[in-house]
Order: sequence, then structure tokens, then C-alpha cells
Amino acid sequence: MENYTREEYVYLAKLYERAERFPDMVKSINKFVELDPKLTKEERNLLSAGFKNIISDKRSSWRLLNNMERKEEKKNPSQSANIKEIKDKIEKELNSICSEVQSIIDKYLVPNAIDTENKVFYLKLKADYYRYKCEFASGKDFDEACANAEKVYKEAYELSNKELPINNSTRLGLDLNFSVFYYEIKALKEEACQIAKTAFDESMKVLDDLEKSKAKDTLLIIQLLKENLILWTNEMNEEEE
Repeated sequence: MENYTREEYVYLAKLYERAERFPDMVKSINKFVELDPKLTKEERNLLSAGFKNIISDKRSSWRLLNNMERKEEKKNPSQSANIKEIKDKIEKELNSICSEVQSIIDKYLVPNAIDTENKVFYLKLKADYYRYKCEFASGKDFDEACANAEKVYKEAYELSNKELPINNSTRLGLDLNFSVFYYEIKALKEEACQIAKTAFDESMKVLDDLEKSKAKDTLLIIQLLKENLILWTNEMNEEEE
């Protein structure tokens, strides 16, 4: 990539996002982060969107192949082996993306976070990518990714609860993702529901203000918390019957 100013790299990242050229978008993001890691909210969201668009398709591909492999294991072992070969390749790509994000966060973003919200945002992102690792890892790799995800989520959770207001979208987004981690990855269902319920109940106290200010992102997270709580409570009730 040619040498541009930081502002030009930010503009290129936006262009690549609109053109859906996400690998190029991420290259531009890496450049402007290296030039100055003190990001604005818009730049922070570019970072999150760029890597998420790259990893989302690969996560979907891995899930599809994993299901296919399970179905073919007994019926057609040779095809199962072919599926596993492709799945293993995707796992390496997923690992590489997760490691790249976490390296940027550790090297540039957390040490230069300009305030608590930014630090919580980066810690949440780091934990999210450990959670993604948990989806495809096994054995010691899973245990390590799971332990790291929980550690970073907890650090971010304690910091955000102490210093960020409940109407802050970064705090609520963290509550949402932390609860999903406990429910889907660690199967700590009661703990997951407790985190989600606390966040939802607290957010209800400021709902009128959020609606007046048209805080769409925050309202969407609250809706997702509510939907998860309904779904998880129903699932847990069915398990008890």
C-alpha cells in the first residue's frame, strides 16, 4: 500500500467499506491506527466493522462445514475427510484474523485509549475475538481462548459498571456480548441471564430519555437483550420439564 496521510487512510477505509472490499479496508485501518492510535468514535467503528465483515463470512463457512462433516462422518468417511481439510484451512484463517485484531488492540489501542469508554470498547472487542476462537477451537486451545475471553470480559465489565452510565451503548453492548459468551460458550446459563437481566432492568430506567434522543444503537441493544432473555428463559424452562 502506498504512503498516504492518516486522513487519506481513513477516507480509503470508508471507500473500501462502501465497495465491500473488506481486506483492503482492514489494511487501511491498520495504517491509520499505526500513524495515530487515538481513534475517534467513527474510526473506532470502522475498525470494528472492517474486521467483523472479514470474520463473519468465515465463521458462517466454518459452521456450515462443521455440520456437513458431522453428517458425513458415518455415511461417507472420504467426503468427511475432504470437508475437514477445507474446515482446517478456514480455522487457520480465523485464528490469523483473531490474532491480528488482538495484536492491534494490545500494541496500539488499549495503551493509547483516550478515556474509559474507548478502553472498554477495545477490551470488549478483544474478548469478542477470543469468543470467536472458542467457536472452532478444541482441547487446550479452547480452554485457553475461553479463559482469556472470560478474563477480558470481566475486566471490561467491572470497568464499565464502575465508570460508564447505563445509557452508554458501549456498556450495554459489552453486557450483551458477555452474557452471550456465558450462555453459548461456557453454558453458565443463570449467570448469562443475570448479566442480561441487570442490564435490561437498569436500561428501562432511562428508556424515555433514550427514545427522546433517538439513540437507535442503544435501543437496538436493549431489544436484543430482551429477546435473548425471553429465548434463554424459555429454553431453561423446557430443560427443567
